Amino acid sequence: MSLYGDAIAAMRRVVLIDERVIRATDQLRDVSAEVQSLRDRVSRLEGMITGLTARETAGPPSAQRRKLPRSDNT
Repeated sequence: MSLYGDAIAAMRRVVLIDERVIRATDQLRDVSAEVQSLRDRVSRLEGMITGLTARETAGPPSAQRRKLPRSDNT
């Protein structure tokens, strides 16, 4: 091959590598956005679970608790 042929082949390789890098960058951006979305979903679920757990451990409000029956032994 001539010097010009080698230069053209090298330029074609550079263009192909550049396109690969651009595609990889776009894919990485998409993956990053998906991870952020999943992180947000997990955070919301944690909040919901924490709220439900706190409500269950606190028990019903005092007005709704059953009162013990009085004994007639007094």
